[in-house]
Amino acid sequence: MVNFECHPNIGKDINLSTENSLGTEQFLKIIREIRDGVELALKKTNEMMKRKWDLKRKPEVEQLRGDLVWVDIMYYNTDQPSKKLLTKQLGLFPIIQKVGKYSL
Repeated sequence: MVNFECHPNIGKDINLSTENSLGTEQFLKIIREIRDGVELALKKTNEMMKRKWDLKRKPEVEQLRGDLVWVDIMYYNTDQPSKKLLTKQLGLFPIIQKVGKYSL
C-alpha cells in the first residue's frame, strides 16, 4: 500500500461516496507522512548498505596481454573420478587477448 500510492479500500462496493471530510483529509495526510517516512528510511538504508559494500570491495586488478593467470577448473570437465580430490585451478596461462568487457 505504501509503495503503490493507492488508497486502501477494503470493500467491494463501487459506489462509495467521495465527499471530502475532515477525517478523510487527516487519514490521507497520515498515509502520506508514513509513505514519506518509509521512502526516506529506504534511501538511508540503501546508502548505508552501499557504503558497507564499498568498504569491503577490493579495487579491480587490470590484466594485460602477456600476464599469467590461473584458470578456475569449475567450468571444465575432467576424467578425474572424484571432484573432491581435483585441483581447483589450472595454470599459469598467459593472456593472449581480451575477449569481452568483463573477461580477462
